[in-house]
Amino acid sequence: MLGAMSALPAPLDDRLRMLQLLAATIAGGALLVAVARVLVDTAAPWPSWWQLALVVLALLGSALLIRQVGYAVPALPDGLPDEHAAATSVRYFSSTTVLRAAICEVPIFVALFVSILPPRTWLPLVLAVPGAAALFWTHAWPSERTVTAVAEGLERAGARSHLAEALGLRGGVG
Repeated sequence: MLGAMSALPAPLDDRLRMLQLLAATIAGGALLVAVARVLVDTAAPWPSWWQLALVVLALLGSALLIRQVGYAVPALPDGLPDEHAAATSVRYFSSTTVLRAAICEVPIFVALFVSILPPRTWLPLVLAVPGAAALFWTHAWPSERTVTAVAEGLERAGARSHLAEALGLRGGVG
């Protein structure tokens, strides 16, 4: 059964590394924009309560959205050949990883938006960047934990996803 898994076209570890590189690139863009905002206007008066409230709401909303849609995948049909299950699982894992990474960036962009409104301060970024980084590390960084979460969704009808093996995680997950 797993002997057919060796017929996958790319080296197994390269798939996970490529997803990690993609996720880091997505996160890096938001961080670079945040740094640019600080460098453009170094004034930092205390933000208003509504600016901070919007950032907190963006963080909470992103966390809820990630839990609701970031791991949503259809169950694999029972009887799907192993190599097709693995390839399909990798595609779903890749697309949900990009989705989760994009959702993690939302609080940073909300903080950037409110930072240009009076009193024009970049301090909301001090709240948004660490919060978004925690969301990213927890939900978007391709790791054994995120692989397990996606694999559980794919396998909920009883079919094996072979996702961990296809991504080069030793011995699979679970």
